[in-house]
Amino acid sequence: MSKGPIIAVVSVIILVLGVIGWFQLRDHTSSQGTAAAGACVEGDATLHVAADPDIAGPIRDLAERFTATHPVVRDHCVAVSVQDADSAAVTDALLAAPDGPWNADLGPEPALWIPATSGPVNRLADTGVVAGRPKSVASSPVVLAAPRELALALTAADTGWQNLPALQSGRDALAQMGLGGWGNLRLALPTGPGSGATAAALDAIAAATANVGAGPLDDAQAASPRVTSAIATLAAGSRAIENAPATTADALAALSSQRDPQSAPVHAVPATEQQMIAAGDRASGLTAFAPSGATPVADHPGAVLATPWVDETLTRAAAQFVDFLRQPEQQQSLVEAGFRSGDRTPSATDDIPVPDLGQVLVPATGPAAARLASTFATPAMPRTTTILLDVSGSMGYADGAGTRLSNTVDALAARLAALPDRSHVGLWVYSRGLDGSKPYQVKVPTGPLTDSDRRQRLESALTSLRPATATSTYASLIAAHDSAVDGFVDGRPNSVLLITDGPNDDTSTTARQLTDALAGAAHPVRVDVLSIAENSDQVTLQATADRTGGTLVAVPSTAAPDLGDALGKLLA
Repeated sequence: MSKGPIIAVVSVIILVLGVIGWFQLRDHTSSQGTAAAGACVEGDATLHVAADPDIAGPIRDLAERFTATHPVVRDHCVAVSVQDADSAAVTDALLAAPDGPWNADLGPEPALWIPATSGPVNRLADTGVVAGRPKSVASSPVVLAAPRELALALTAADTGWQNLPALQSGRDALAQMGLGGWGNLRLALPTGPGSGATAAALDAIAAATANVGAGPLDDAQAASPRVTSAIATLAAGSRAIENAPATTADALAALSSQRDPQSAPVHAVPATEQQMIAAGDRASGLTAFAPSGATPVADHPGAVLATPWVDETLTRAAAQFVDFLRQPEQQQSLVEAGFRSGDRTPSATDDIPVPDLGQVLVPATGPAAARLASTFATPAMPRTTTILLDVSGSMGYADGAGTRLSNTVDALAARLAALPDRSHVGLWVYSRGLDGSKPYQVKVPTGPLTDSDRRQRLESALTSLRPATATSTYASLIAAHDSAVDGFVDGRPNSVLLITDGPNDDTSTTARQLTDALAGAAHPVRVDVLSIAENSDQVTLQATADRTGGTLVAVPSTAAPDLGDALGKLLA
């Protein structure tokens, strides 16, 4: 057979197969385009993530990796955008407006929030703004970053979290550990962006002080005198540091650059292990010291928000992104960035040994975390105060569920329980006929709360009070002020706290006599006044407070929260 026909037939077959293949490829390409277009028929959606600055960088890198997979959620093409957002600022914003609007100063409205620790999430437990149970995306233990000599001495002394307040407040406390020339511990406690380690360290100190082991610390324990005194001591020491660093990163840089660590304004700062690793040369010369006791951990929970601006698409996208972050490949990237993931840990060095965590601290409950934050922000500092409480007949008037007197007694008892042990407190009451010829009665003389039964005596005296008759405000205030001047304690505020619903019924002592009696005292004892309801004597009492350097706070009722707030200010 001639080759020509065969070649012709083969050529025709090849041509036919080529045409069929082209049509199949065109149809396949067309169907792919149609499928892709159909998958995102609802358009694009951006998942905004608010991440604490200590993890925002690595999360941003992983967000780009996630977006590159072209995720589709409920017919939306999803992209992820990550913003740095301080954990405390986000907490405050969500507490202030759980139903919106979102505080735009913190960036776009987030559907996913990754704070440094679970503490902020716990504080929001009763608001309903967090959906489900957040999962940790990366963790890092909180340590103290300190010069090597100091870290080694603290380790040798088996220093625990509960020892830090005493080391900070005690004179030459470090010298007793063989660190001559160091004085007391100067511990920086920054609260700026990326400083979540401070709150975690305070939680560990409070839990160790209250002896609750691995926790969690509850509200009653957080309000105990031992804990509030420890937190107040730390707050005072931190505020006393001249030009104190605002953030953990600033503190690490300042510590590393010090030529003479002994005389430096800062000796140590709480930081996560990861922050020390990430700081690199900016943390050179510093060693990670882990105090004994349960270890606080920055667990970086991925909290999906249940707020009005988060729809079902963003909710699912946020959950999908959290699952993506927890996959082995992404977890390895986070370990390489200095975080821990399960059994995987970053590489150890002599200064950052990356030890086993041992007992991990369970973060404080929401109310306890809020109380610790409040105590640190507005600590009750050691002071000497004589409380002068009006128990006249008008204090028996009904006010809400109780009386003016019963409500005031309850609020006073709560505030006294929160005062640090180093405070000196006394209780006087006044009304005619209480103590023979005197219009006042000393229920508990002013003295240290460290006295074995003083707190109990104050509580018993308060609960025993009953309304009497008329008032002798001016005469009683003169006597209480004279006593406070005679018992003046150096190195702290000294005051008389007058609590009254007025007016002064005793015309034998005038306002002018009151002014003259308080003038020219041998020691500066201020008069603070809590004025209740309509008080016709308020102008005179305001002038008295002003002249002595004190403060007058007026509350319209004892049944409102204003009473507790006022006592918190006047007995701060």
